[in-house]
Amino acid sequence: MLKISFFFWQLCLLQESPDRIPAKPFVLATLLLIYLVIALTTVSIGRPALDPTGVVGTVFVGLIFPALVTWTLLTFKQVTDRFVATYSALLGTNSIILLILLPVSLVLLNTENENLNLLADSVSWVCLGWWLAIAGYIYHKATNISLIQGSAIAFITELLGVIISVSLFPTN
Repeated sequence: MLKISFFFWQLCLLQESPDRIPAKPFVLATLLLIYLVIALTTVSIGRPALDPTGVVGTVFVGLIFPALVTWTLLTFKQVTDRFVATYSALLGTNSIILLILLPVSLVLLNTENENLNLLADSVSWVCLGWWLAIAGYIYHKATNISLIQGSAIAFITELLGVIISVSLFPTN
C-alpha cells in the first residue's frame, strides 16, 4: 500500500505518468472504495450543514460527473481504452488532495483567528490550483492535449460539479 501511495504522490508532483497505473477493474474498484471513504469523511466534516443524503449525493456527483467528462473526452480523442487508468489516476490523486485539505477544513470550521483562517483559505486555493495542474497533467498524458487544455477541462468539470452539487443538495 505504501508503494501505491508513493506512486500517487509522485503523480501529484507530476513526476509519474498515469499510464503506469494498471488498467484493471480491480485497481479502479479499490481506488473507488478508498476515494469514497476519504470523500465521505471530507464532505461530512467540511460541509457540516449537509444532511447525510446531501453528503452522499455530493460525493456521488463528484464521482460520476468527472467520470462522464473523462469518458466523453477519451471518446472524443478515440482512446477509451485508457479510461480505467485515467480515472484511477484522477481518483488516487484526488484522494491525496482531499487528505491534505481535511485539516485545512477543520481549521476553517473551528477557529476564529483571522490570520489562521486566511492561511487555511490560502492553502485551499493553492490546493485547488495544484489539483487543476494534476488533473490537467493526467488529461494531457491520457489524451495528448496540452496541459492548459487539460487544466481548463478540469476547472470546468470542478466548477460544474460544484454547481450541480449545490443545486441538488443545498445546505439547510
